[in-house]
Amino acid sequence: MKNKTLHKAFPIVAAAIGNRFGIKVCIGGDQAYTDGKSIQLPAYEGDDPDYQEYAWGLLAHEAAHLRYSDFELRYGDWVLRRRLCGAIEDVRIEHKLAKDFPGTRLTLRTVVEKMIAKGGFSASRMDDHPANILYGYVLKSLRARVLGQTALLPLVEQTEMALADKFPKGAVIRLKGLLSEVPEGLKSESDCLILTDRILTMIQQEVEQEKQKQQSEPEPDSASAADKPADDTTPPEPPPVQESLFNAGEGDIDRDVFETIKAALALEQHQVSEHVMPVGEEPFVDEQAGLKLLRKVQGESVKIRAALHGLVQAHSLQRTQLRSRGRRVDGRRLHRLIQGDAKVFQGSTVKAVPSTAIHVLLDKSKSMGCQIMDSQGISLGTRMPIALEATLALTLAFESLTGVNPGITAFPGGDVGTVYRLLDHGQRVKQRVGGFWLSPSGNTPMTEAIWFGAEALLRCRELRKVLLVMTDGQPNDEASTLEILQRCRDSGIETVGVGLGLDVSHLFPVTITINELQELRTQLFELSKALLLAA
Repeated sequence: MKNKTLHKAFPIVAAAIGNRFGIKVCIGGDQAYTDGKSIQLPAYEGDDPDYQEYAWGLLAHEAAHLRYSDFELRYGDWVLRRRLCGAIEDVRIEHKLAKDFPGTRLTLRTVVEKMIAKGGFSASRMDDHPANILYGYVLKSLRARVLGQTALLPLVEQTEMALADKFPKGAVIRLKGLLSEVPEGLKSESDCLILTDRILTMIQQEVEQEKQKQQSEPEPDSASAADKPADDTTPPEPPPVQESLFNAGEGDIDRDVFETIKAALALEQHQVSEHVMPVGEEPFVDEQAGLKLLRKVQGESVKIRAALHGLVQAHSLQRTQLRSRGRRVDGRRLHRLIQGDAKVFQGSTVKAVPSTAIHVLLDKSKSMGCQIMDSQGISLGTRMPIALEATLALTLAFESLTGVNPGITAFPGGDVGTVYRLLDHGQRVKQRVGGFWLSPSGNTPMTEAIWFGAEALLRCRELRKVLLVMTDGQPNDEASTLEILQRCRDSGIETVGVGLGLDVSHLFPVTITINELQELRTQLFELSKALLLAA
């Protein structure tokens, strides 16, 4: 059964983890992958804990790559060289990530334990390819020792037996010495590649020394060897270890564990959600146009701000109350004692100032370019300018109030699956005013925009959270919009609709309708009481 609140919803948690790591996380499609700039997760809407733990582990691992790895580094064509370096680099970056984000150590350990239980990690066998034995030992021994993934220790012991069978004793001893440099001796992925080359060179040296030692030993008696009958069933000699290591292909080495996890996260087509968390993009900036709009709305914003300041101040004034105990006696109330009323002591109460995060979702779809008509059929202009002016005026008023934290997102963005981040929570309007120059385009992905706004609100610390949508009331998918709005309310997020020339009460329980900017102050004053003041 799907989680009906948003607190643990897959897109919300994934976006929150991405924000925590400082990386971009995209939700959509049926595959998991990274492009070196962002991490893509499938459009999953279920609540299977195993699936989510795999996803969070992949996010942590790939975040470490995006933060610390060198995507320009080249390994050449030698497969084993690339895979060995990758195993060492994985341990280096996960160790570094755990220093910056300690909780990731447990996240990644949990994923590894699940992979062991499902056969994603296994010990190397005596008959495995030498390259796979070497790779397996490096990977498992480092993860167990450096990252504390101790569930791998039994596999390390078995793999070491296969390593000792395939490689000279000196190579095994020296390999352990070289691996002791991980992680403190490695500061970059280039250092990992240098260590990889030292390991491969050392193995070649040890194999050559072993070969020379065998050649220097006396050969068996030739006569007794000639007396032995020929055996056509004798298997051919295996190729030298150096040749096996150099010629090893991808099929000779176990699949990377996180590639296995990516495959496990892949969805069947019927499992893919149609509505996904969009990616927040920076809008196109026109400072001159933005400043012009700012000057236009400042007069109306000052009026709204003055009304809201007065409302908040009156609500939070210190008031005197009479109490039955205290330190200060109100002399004008002493006569109550004769009547048996002990409430003659002065006490004061101060009502709390607002603690409200408000996220405005601004519809900039193509339909927002339509005309707004008054009751006599006279055009009042198009919806988009009124929406921009109303959003800017309201946000300017909100940001001047202590305890009110506004944010603004416009939808859709420039590309499919994107929105414009006009104002992040904590920013000031004047710093971002150049982005408030938008023209209507595209359709109305309101469901996706609400996902984005809700995730931004859930990261805010304010006690009350309000999602305010300025729209013409025509979403792409009304049913999914109503569903996500209900999930917002179930999660403690209040939802308010501001209709631009249209009634939007079919979508929102609390609504107002605006036909022109001059109506905004009157309409929003009463609404602001509910938005800003604690009950």
